[in-house]
Parts: sequence; structure tokens; C-alpha cells
Amino acid sequence: MVAIARVASSVGRLIFDTKFQKVLSNSLKASGRLAKMKGGTRFTKFGKQIGDAFVRAEKKTGGTPFFKDMKKLVTDFPGDLKTAWQGAKGFTGKAKALWNVTKSRGPLLGYGLLAGFEIPNIVKATVEDGAVSGAVETGKSTARLAGASLGAAIGTALVPGLGSIIGWLAGDYITGKIVGKSYTDKKLAQEQKMLELMEKSQKNQLAALSSQQLLDSLNTEATNPFTTPPAFNSQMTSEQLQQMYNALYGQQKLDLNG
Repeated sequence: MVAIARVASSVGRLIFDTKFQKVLSNSLKASGRLAKMKGGTRFTKFGKQIGDAFVRAEKKTGGTPFFKDMKKLVTDFPGDLKTAWQGAKGFTGKAKALWNVTKSRGPLLGYGLLAGFEIPNIVKATVEDGAVSGAVETGKSTARLAGASLGAAIGTALVPGLGSIIGWLAGDYITGKIVGKSYTDKKLAQEQKMLELMEKSQKNQLAALSSQQLLDSLNTEATNPFTTPPAFNSQMTSEQLQQMYNALYGQQKLDLNG
């Protein structure tokens, strides 16, 4: 139980605690440099590097509240943008200042976007398929958030700045592949499959009807030589033309002589 609570706490801090994320990134950056100094590569024993980084981040941030800091990052964002804009000179300087303010909040922006997609999916699964399905979708969303947050932390350690966003997207994508499609995506796939089956069924019915009409027409000509030949239909499909050819010249062609 203690281990489960510890994992849950780490996942919560990984997703929401910006200080936890910063310590995690700094630890990975330091362990990567140390690995290279020892003659290895940046990714030598990378799994152990991540595990050690989690332990350090948990020790440095455990027991401290983090929702207050997260709220402050959100509420201070407009003011920080204004200050950055006014304090910088030239287009390049202003753009860089705005980017520096925004990149520190990259994960928070990602949370907002992901929540905008995932909350409707969770509600839909719960309403249409019950509480269990809703709980499963909630677990998937949490896993994706955690994966994206870990990706952002790793990306920041590898490529400060842009690496946070790249890592976030990569982490969300990889985790999404692991946990599978969401309830909404599965429903859309089922609906698309049904539409394809219906379309195929309609085409088969039309092809069968056209073949029967062709056979009826040929049989009528065979029994009544004075019947006016049917007009050629330029709109016939290649499949219908092939059926006509087989009926007239194929191995199982119609016996018009009775």
C-alpha cells in the first residue's frame, strides 16, 4: 500500500508539480553529463538515470504543496507576457522574451489542450457505457498526461527550450499507443467500419441487380428476334462491362441457341 501511494504521489507531482518537473530535468541533465565523463553516452543506463531522477525529485519536493504554484503560473501568465513585452527591445528581443515566458508554462498549456479533448471523452464513455468504462478512460488520460510530462522533462534535459514541447508531444504519442485508442476514437472507427460495410453492400446489390437485368434482356432477345436491342449504357461500370463480356464470351457464356 505504501508503494502504491508513493507511485501515485510521484505521478501526481510529475503531472502537476512544476518544481518536481524541474528537479527531474536537472537531474537527468547532470546524470547524462556524468555518464559521458565516464566514457559512456548520454543514454548509458538511461532507465537508471530516470529512476534516480525520480527519487531526487521526490525527496526535494515531497510534502510541499504544488497546486498553489501551478495556479500562480496560470494567473500570472498575462502579466508576465506584458512585462516581457515591455522590457524587451526590437522584434527579435520581444519574440524571445515572450517565448521564454511561454515555454516555462508549456506543460500547463498541454494539460489544458489534452483536458479539452479527454474530459468530453470520459463523460461520453461514462454516460454511454457506464462508470467502469469512464474509469478506464480516466486511467488512460492520466497515463497520457504522465507520459507527456515525463517526455517534457526528458526533452528539457536534452534540448533546453524547444525540447520541452517536442518531448511533451512525443511522450503523449508513445503513451497513447501503449494505452490504446480512446472510447470516442473506437466509436468513430466502428461507425466508419459500418459505413464502409453498408457502402459495399449497396454496391453488391446494384451489381447483382444489373447482372439480372442483363440476363433478362439477353434472354428476351433470344426468345423474341423482333425485340429492339437495349441501348448501350455509357454509364456502366467496369465491373458491369466485365459481367457482360463473361455472359457473351466467357467460358460459362449464355447459350443463346437454347
